[in-house]
Amino acid sequence: MWQVKIPFRNEIDKEKAILAAYLNNVSGIEELEDMLILNFNTEKDAENASLSLNNQDKFIKKVEEQIDWLSRWKSFHRVIRIKPFLIVPAFKKGVVCNKTYSKKIVINPSFAFGTGSHPTTKMCMKFMVEELRGGEKVLDLGTGSGILAICAEKMGAKNILAVDIDEIALKEAEKNIKRNRCRNIRISKTIGSEKGFDLVVCNILLNTVLELKKDILSSLKKGGRLVVAGILKEQSEEIISNFSDKFKLIRKKQGRDKNFSWIAFLFEKL
Repeated sequence: MWQVKIPFRNEIDKEKAILAAYLNNVSGIEELEDMLILNFNTEKDAENASLSLNNQDKFIKKVEEQIDWLSRWKSFHRVIRIKPFLIVPAFKKGVVCNKTYSKKIVINPSFAFGTGSHPTTKMCMKFMVEELRGGEKVLDLGTGSGILAICAEKMGAKNILAVDIDEIALKEAEKNIKRNRCRNIRISKTIGSEKGFDLVVCNILLNTVLELKKDILSSLKKGGRLVVAGILKEQSEEIISNFSDKFKLIRKKQGRDKNFSWIAFLFEKL
């Protein structure tokens, strides 16, 4: 038995590691708080999984080699309803809006960078629907598929910066932004020196959120709102204690998947 330990910073990193594992005949996966332990029956499979994660060209090539297998994922993707949104996989045709679900977001799930099914994404979207009134400047940290940036524009935000350090994620986000005919979203690998955001959405894991606290604080205007998700229920007190010096907790939401309970927080900058 050969093991490969893969640390991850966010849900995108985790999903990409899982995909690389399955593409290379993984025999078992153990998930820790910020690490996956992948088990392989052969040394060659373990090496190939590591190589594909460390080399994006190899990763894409491996995906292309398995495209028939990947197409089966379509059967698992469905239309997701989060008022007032319908989140529709790009391959599903003929889905129309109605009075209850009046806005549509079309997302391509090809690289598993977020289709709205994860509870943290749903909670972020619910906060955004509650908070955005139109004309805002929004920062989406860890944009992945771009779904939250797209949500911001469709809720009326006029200046949106979508940031991710993963180049594949940015390429997918760019495609989805064009697919949804969004015109107010810019994509970048860094926040840079931009300031004055009305809303920052940060759907990433605890350690990365804490690392980015200084950047979040400097980019968000006084009285601006911060949505923090990707936080396990057991980590709630750590988030509150780390942000209570500069932020006021407004409210929180809770959701769960088959393995974990997740918390999302809405803060206001003091």
